[in-house]
Amino acid sequence: MNMKKIVIILLLAFTFTYCTDLEIAPNSQLTDQTSYKSKGEFLNGLAGVYTTMGAWSEVVFKVGSSTDELIFPARGADWKGDLQPMFSHTWLPTNGEIGGIYLGLSRMIAVSNTFIDAVDGSSFKDDSEIIVMRSEARFVRAFAYFLMLDHFGNVPLVKSSVYDPQNLPKQNSRAELFQFVESEAKELSAGTLPATNTYGRVDKYAAQTLLVKLYLNAGVYMAGANTHLADVVTLTSDIITNSSYKLDPDFKQVFAWDNGVNNVENIFTMVADSRNTAAENISYLFSITDLTAKYGSFANGWGGAATLPTFYKSFEATDIRRDMWIAGPQVGANGSPILAKDDKGVTRQLDYVADFTATDPVNNADHWDGVRGGKYLMDGIGGSMVARSLNNDMPIFRFADVLMMRAEALHRQTPGIAEALTLVNQVRNRGGNSIAPLTSLTDANLLAERGREFAWEGWRRNDLIRFGKYNDAWDYKAASGDDFRNLFPIPAAQIQSNPNLKQNTGY
Repeated sequence: MNMKKIVIILLLAFTFTYCTDLEIAPNSQLTDQTSYKSKGEFLNGLAGVYTTMGAWSEVVFKVGSSTDELIFPARGADWKGDLQPMFSHTWLPTNGEIGGIYLGLSRMIAVSNTFIDAVDGSSFKDDSEIIVMRSEARFVRAFAYFLMLDHFGNVPLVKSSVYDPQNLPKQNSRAELFQFVESEAKELSAGTLPATNTYGRVDKYAAQTLLVKLYLNAGVYMAGANTHLADVVTLTSDIITNSSYKLDPDFKQVFAWDNGVNNVENIFTMVADSRNTAAENISYLFSITDLTAKYGSFANGWGGAATLPTFYKSFEATDIRRDMWIAGPQVGANGSPILAKDDKGVTRQLDYVADFTATDPVNNADHWDGVRGGKYLMDGIGGSMVARSLNNDMPIFRFADVLMMRAEALHRQTPGIAEALTLVNQVRNRGGNSIAPLTSLTDANLLAERGREFAWEGWRRNDLIRFGKYNDAWDYKAASGDDFRNLFPIPAAQIQSNPNLKQNTGY
């Protein structure tokens, strides 16, 4: 039995009810301290911690819809609701998509806290293997708090599963959350996590990459000049020199159905398997429909998400990364045109057009408008597909990003430095990608290159804010000019349930 199957079985074996709120105590038999009687039960419990990473899929698509790479237009009565304000930057604290993101991250924190407390209250707390498992739960918690400080800024820093309804958590500042994530990532990368780990489990270099992400955005988080660029350079040097991760020469393999065991590039992933895992890669469901003749019976999704014309056209025709898009007239696996009814009831060849044809693309798009996302379909479907999820793990941290973040830090320190340009072209032209290398590096082409490399991977909002472009105008969206929208509001339900919470500025 291969390692991926072993991990998946563990994820399937661990089923529990976890809390959906930082102010609600978890309730679970397996996460209760008294339930851990053997080391094997701890491994099951840890699998439950990793299962909460399913929240990442929501971050990728729902948060992504607030950027220039992704839109969920209303298509008739379909998709109408809280996603259009996400795109237009007119969301309110009552927005259900923002509330769902907050709850998903809260689950990650709460389940991690419960597991950590269970370890600390057990007779196995000094066992070397259990110590590593505890460290992994700390990493998941730190990653969730990184996303909390990135998206919401000021949330309670809860480090215990003990719940006192008479003493609700106090709100912490973004700076305090920054310091917590920094401290955790430093300690975890200094040896608490191993240099290598088994499939589906994080190692010290995942913690180092988290620290790099934190430091690269330090100017945003700490509201001032970024004093951590040298740290980014030092940390990325260590990852490049001492880890076993490297750039995969085949861009498509990074996202393939078998991109799990022994993948050379993916440092930290959301493990997914259509047969077993609770964490689902449902990327195709968000985007495509009527493509069963091309991909198989599963490919009749919700047909909502598309990319924007300008973003799609930023990919050169010969760029291998352009294959992540499903565009134009569609044909089946046998080469025959795929016929379907358009919005006017006419049966014709399915055609995903880049430029939206509707007069109001955000609120009433044609069902065929927009190029669709197929990053996990570039080489077709593999493995035994059942239910609705793909078998492709979703990369969160990639070695390519380590190289690009190093390039950005060097560029910001010394504009025009040769190494930064070399690193960007190393990623851009991997595997002989037949596009011309960049001849110089600017803020604009570096941001654009990050967009092409990491499209629909969950980092576009983070990048746009760091480059000062998040509130700009783009296709079908006017400039907002409201910098307070660099943070989402604390969901109204959280404010109502905890009087200690104060809403973010502007809301």
